[in-house]
Amino acid sequence: MRHLSVRSPPDHRIPRTGPDTDLMTVTTPAATAARPASLAGTLYRALWRWHFFAGLLTLPFLLLLASTGAIYLYKDTFDRLIDGHLLVLDRPVAPGETTLPPSALIQAAEAALPDARPVSYLAPAAADRSAGIGMKTADGTALTVFLDPRTGQVLGNRADLAAPMMVVRRLHSLIIAGDVPNLLIEIAGGWTVSLILTGIWLWWPRGRRPEGKQPGGVLRIRTASRGRPGPAGRVFWRDLHAVTGILVAPVILFLAVSGMTWSQVWGPAVRSAATDAGLGYPLGVWQAVPTSPVPTSALGETAWTLENAPLPRSPATTSAVPDIGIDRARMIVETLGIAPGYKLALPQAPDGVYTAMVFPHDLAHQRIIHLNRWTGETLIDASYADYGPVARATEWGVNIHMGQEWGALNRLVLLLACLALIVMCGAAPVMWWKRRPKGRLGAPRQADGRSQAGAAALMAVPAIIFPVMGATMLAALLVETILFLTRRRRA
Repeated sequence: MRHLSVRSPPDHRIPRTGPDTDLMTVTTPAATAARPASLAGTLYRALWRWHFFAGLLTLPFLLLLASTGAIYLYKDTFDRLIDGHLLVLDRPVAPGETTLPPSALIQAAEAALPDARPVSYLAPAAADRSAGIGMKTADGTALTVFLDPRTGQVLGNRADLAAPMMVVRRLHSLIIAGDVPNLLIEIAGGWTVSLILTGIWLWWPRGRRPEGKQPGGVLRIRTASRGRPGPAGRVFWRDLHAVTGILVAPVILFLAVSGMTWSQVWGPAVRSAATDAGLGYPLGVWQAVPTSPVPTSALGETAWTLENAPLPRSPATTSAVPDIGIDRARMIVETLGIAPGYKLALPQAPDGVYTAMVFPHDLAHQRIIHLNRWTGETLIDASYADYGPVARATEWGVNIHMGQEWGALNRLVLLLACLALIVMCGAAPVMWWKRRPKGRLGAPRQADGRSQAGAAALMAVPAIIFPVMGATMLAALLVETILFLTRRRRA
């Protein structure tokens, strides 16, 4: 079979595969002769070109997402290894052993950080875990003071954004570098969907293979081609990329789509549409009470579907009525059965509320409770069961994405997918470099206008679903059209 380079295949040939070709599908000689100007062949080349440039542009982002994602899957493990002196007690709290109320822990935290004010109480998640008091300095820096819940001994403190796994999380989304880099991650996420779909199309078998060849698309990694043994041969790197990709494509596709729920544009748009359609939260959970302009996300970590939900407002009262205090607020939410490890936020304004929220690995125990600061009345008590179908599906997808839904097996599968993505990102530039003519880019040749339109139509689905990616695709189509018209004029 002929070697396929940047100068081939000519327009009258359908791409075929073999030990020394760059493409991964085949067709029979009879079919080639019968269709000298096959749309399938030129469409294949058009999609290959899109796949090539999309991969080239998104590769650094995919490496970042795969590496940071693999680390964050084991957040609890790394937290314990790095900050165990803050998070884990020397001796677990024994059953029935007396612990201090939140108000006493707040006093100890204020003594440790006299220039900061308390904003929340973090209940121990287990008998061997410390309690925490969220503090905020005058310049707005958020810190957590960790204490022994029995004695109030301060174990230490750290800035919330400086926590190692929080740094990894913010690197994962590039929000650590600002809104524009975070938007680039959203664009890369949309193009990842296109990469997967075009990659499957390129891999998919076409026609028959000669006897003794691999049936259909490439299913095993070959290590030799025409007397060139081992990884030195380009075919090894191509097969490594193709076989790895087809095996993990469903998992990577799921991660790309579920990860878009954190995006700047697509995430809020889906949330708004779900709410408007009555598929986010049932009526009465948020809309039935007067609300303040403070969003739930201002209190710290919360469920994605609740981030922009406004906080309810405690009804106005006279100054003679005392605040119920954090100790009574704690008693109320624990009586309501909130799961351990919850955060109890203090009111943020005179008409604010006490807000308790917990988001454990088990979705059934997700909970957010708002209390009237003057009477202790429960204003909102929302759990996973109260979410609409879109909100429930989203939270379920996010839980899997973070490796929490099915425990160790969930994390192992996603870890393997992340490692596979890193392998693919490594193999792709190697196989490109090995097939690239010296001194040239070696990109797949531009197909004719009909095939370009066909490729664009196939990619329209992710472009419509993810509008930011769609905008960049329109820009790329404009460039392709200009190049095509320039080439035609020169011809």
